[in-house]
Amino acid sequence: MRRLVTTSVLAALVATALAITAIRAVAWNRGNLADYHERRARLMAETGGGVVVLFGYNEADVAASVTTFHQNENFYYLTGWNEPNAMMLLVPKASTGAGRDQTVELDKEVLFIPAHDYRQEKWTGPKLGPEDAEAPSRTGFAVVRSASLFQADLLEALKRFPKIYTELTPQPESGEDAFQAEMVAKLRKIAPLATMEDVRPLVSRMRTIKSSGEIQLIRRAVDASMEAHLAAIQAVKPGKWEYEIAALMKYEFERRGCEWPSYPPIVGTGFFSTVLHYDEDDHQMQAGDVVVMDVAGSFSGYASDITRTLPVNGRFTPRQREIYDVVLGAQNAALAAARPGATTGRSGNSLDRIARDYINSHGKDLHGKPLGQYFIHGLSHGVGLNVHDPADYNRPLEPGMVITIEPGVYIPEEKIGVRIEDMILITRDGYELLTQRLPRNPDEIEKVMSH
Repeated sequence: MRRLVTTSVLAALVATALAITAIRAVAWNRGNLADYHERRARLMAETGGGVVVLFGYNEADVAASVTTFHQNENFYYLTGWNEPNAMMLLVPKASTGAGRDQTVELDKEVLFIPAHDYRQEKWTGPKLGPEDAEAPSRTGFAVVRSASLFQADLLEALKRFPKIYTELTPQPESGEDAFQAEMVAKLRKIAPLATMEDVRPLVSRMRTIKSSGEIQLIRRAVDASMEAHLAAIQAVKPGKWEYEIAALMKYEFERRGCEWPSYPPIVGTGFFSTVLHYDEDDHQMQAGDVVVMDVAGSFSGYASDITRTLPVNGRFTPRQREIYDVVLGAQNAALAAARPGATTGRSGNSLDRIARDYINSHGKDLHGKPLGQYFIHGLSHGVGLNVHDPADYNRPLEPGMVITIEPGVYIPEEKIGVRIEDMILITRDGYELLTQRLPRNPDEIEKVMSH
């Protein structure tokens, strides 16, 4: 009996170890740390010769007591470091050449992290300290120093390069305005005589083109989110509550490794299918209504963004299908024109204009007017570390860009809202539909719902 118990305990321990291993297999993936070094070197080459300083969030900046810590995006993009209270300092070599021929190369890159607080680590778990031998290999920085040394190192670097490139403007939709202002004030106090220049435009332009490693992570986020949508397609029915479907979808993408929703889940039925950012998700689904599900998760910090519109009872009414077909036609028209060189803004013959013209020339509202007035948002946006990644919508598309194509028609008078949102990767010859596995055709949707 004793041997049986011991064997059972051993088996349980082995099973637990295997489970932990399985969890770690889908844990946070930073990819190749050399990629971050390459970005830092490329950023330095884009500057006019000055030090680059970026601050990571502290736990208070993201309310870490109630949610998972989530790093400042530009800081993470350049460091791959997802722990609080860190700082980065990049120092150039003495420049060569002059004017347009000037070359600025990266000389020194330092990551500053907090020293060990072993008492705090009893609560938070073991942390990497600057004095740990494995700090360089785990961070990808040859030099890792205590955060307490940051001010002295910065002042020393400024003796040779009295300009600081840092975030002088907050990222849109980030809520980091107070953080950004506080960090600028901190730098001005440390170095009141240094000139400052905004690094955000340089980093934003870099972030527009995704590396192969970033694309792999986006694929993981998209794959997990598609599974969430497939589960929801089969679960939607009259009597279900919107929050039930939102919770199911969140469960499905999180159990596949996503850390958090890329944005608050939007599950809106009836009239609320016409409300773009409706995220209360507190109404019961009724037969005869459509439901718009704009729900997706982030994997290793990289977002996805997917929307599907379903008939709650499994069958579109003739009017609902009419509107759906117009939106689908507009999406297909835009997809057919998606390739390098196209644009997504509203000027010229952009993808947005193509979709908008299609909607305006197909279908009418109850008063005989074109449907274009009910397409009230843009067609596309970039996706990456942010669900609305930095983008210049008049910049021609290039291979490596990841964007959405999401036309929509929202008619409150008829309580019909339809949005179809897919993600594409711009390739050398055109595009790849990353969300191809997820049904878009109304017949396919009805077929999946019937099963």
